[in-house]
Amino acid sequence: MEELNFALGVKEFKVNGGRTVRFNPADEGFLEVLYGLIGKLDELAQTRRKKTEKAGEDWAKRFEYAKSCDEQMRRAVDDVFGDGFSADVFGAVRLTAAADGLTVAENLIWALVDRMDEDIKSNLARRSERVRYYTDKYKLRKTPENAAAGEAGA
Repeated sequence: MEELNFALGVKEFKVNGGRTVRFNPADEGFLEVLYGLIGKLDELAQTRRKKTEKAGEDWAKRFEYAKSCDEQMRRAVDDVFGDGFSADVFGAVRLTAAADGLTVAENLIWALVDRMDEDIKSNLARRSERVRYYTDKYKLRKTPENAAAGEAGA
């Protein structure tokens, strides 16, 4: 059987020395998934704030809400990247913990979005060149229509 191979744009990235993720960084559908994770994180943070305010000085409840929020976010991240991804990449660090001004989960998401932005721009820049190559290549081929048009013009 013959084989047909073509570019899918899928690349592999090792995340913080842990798991490897595979995706096409120019795939806007995956970008939508990442923005969904941000929405989930925001939703969890709002719920946590409300519950924390309600708990007041009951630190046991506050810690319980923080743990629950982290577990839910880990499940959401694992749903996107595969079972055990959060444990492999984040270890015991909570995804809602702050690091460099964002949560750890946001740092992952925005690192991916930044990479995707570069790839999307690069692919768009190459698109016209590739389309022109194939357009020119197949425009030169003799087809019955081209041959008839050439004879009529001769």
